[in-house]
Amino acid sequence: MKEEKTKDVSKKERTVESIFNSYYRNINGTELYFSKFSNLAVTEDQDEIKRSKEYIDSCFKELGLNPNSKSGTSKKEFSADKVQLFANKMSKVPKITHKNFEILANSSFLMLNNYFEYLLADLLSYYYNKYDGSISRTDLVTSLSHMNEFETIEDLKRDLIQREVESMLISMTFPELLDHFDESLKIELCKDIIDWSVIEEFRERRHLIVHNSARVNKKYITRTKNPFNLKQGDLVHIGPEYFNSALHEFKLAGYLLTLSCWGKWDKDKTTDAIYKLMTESFEALRNNEALFALRLTMYLKHIEPRSEEQEDFVLRTLFNKCIAFKILDKKAELTNELKKIKIGTASPIFKLAHAILSGTELKSILELIKHAHALKEIDLEKYSDWPIYHSLRSDSNYDEAVRKILKELGPIKIVDPINKTDAVSTKSTKKKSATLKK
Repeated sequence: MKEEKTKDVSKKERTVESIFNSYYRNINGTELYFSKFSNLAVTEDQDEIKRSKEYIDSCFKELGLNPNSKSGTSKKEFSADKVQLFANKMSKVPKITHKNFEILANSSFLMLNNYFEYLLADLLSYYYNKYDGSISRTDLVTSLSHMNEFETIEDLKRDLIQREVESMLISMTFPELLDHFDESLKIELCKDIIDWSVIEEFRERRHLIVHNSARVNKKYITRTKNPFNLKQGDLVHIGPEYFNSALHEFKLAGYLLTLSCWGKWDKDKTTDAIYKLMTESFEALRNNEALFALRLTMYLKHIEPRSEEQEDFVLRTLFNKCIAFKILDKKAELTNELKKIKIGTASPIFKLAHAILSGTELKSILELIKHAHALKEIDLEKYSDWPIYHSLRSDSNYDEAVRKILKELGPIKIVDPINKTDAVSTKSTKKKSATLKK
């Protein structure tokens, strides 16, 4: 299993990694919230439709009409009192609004926008706090009474920087903020991977929902280039497909922007950043999000490994990229990437992965499985879980043969050197095994 870091980080100990982890929890928490309650909201809305129909049917029946009758139209006469009573009751028909899903979708969408805004603020604050002189002292204006609210100069400095960052977020347009990261802070924006224009549309739609009763205005049309051909006064909505599109783009943009800052501002923790890219691309594959995994791994072009451990993580992430290509049936791209991977002296698990992705015959794959098992790199549990084996599991003949040999070989046993008993992997082993789970 993947190693998880659970240490609480104080303000003084804050790192880009802690900012990444905070954003990760927020964005994935929103995803869980929406997925858990969206079906419930839709069901409640459908129940309201059903209740409305039942009420209308009862009104017609009281008038002596069958609302579900398929017989031809025939004239019937009713007294003025009955017609008046019918009209009064029909005026009280429960309205069909789909309000439950709309409230849930809008609130979830606003949360995505807010968490991305918090991320930008956290990254800017971290940079200005870490690098003295990175923000003009003339921008840090305060009063004596305000200074007296803080115990130390550092606390006052953090507060003033936070205020200045908040001012920047309010005064700058989104393109200006991106330019600030790009030109002033020299942060890679990965414009070849992230669609920033889509994110700008998400942010402008958020402004419509919050400030303009969800109605399109001229500012929205001007700033977004109006990709949905909306007219002024049109109502905007957040449907399931639109929400999921926003979720994945915000997640990708937040992850890659933070990784760029991580490698530049916390250079001593670059290995951890590459490891995070590796594990997140693996999790995406395991969650059947091959396209998201592919877009994550495209960030590899911005990484130059500087140690053996970094090279190992990069190689494993490259295999994740190849797995995504295979799942998405991008054969030419897969072939091209596999040609770049040199596995002559690599461990059996890498040779096995390369063989699977290359479509090697079953006999050779089974031999490689034996070698990988001998080095405790594969067993039945890993085979059943890791995305690299997806194509084998999908073929009944391959799957049956692999499961048979793994059952014969048995589970992996790692001996605890202290207690001399079978044990779980050590911490360092966990970290390295977390990706050729792919």
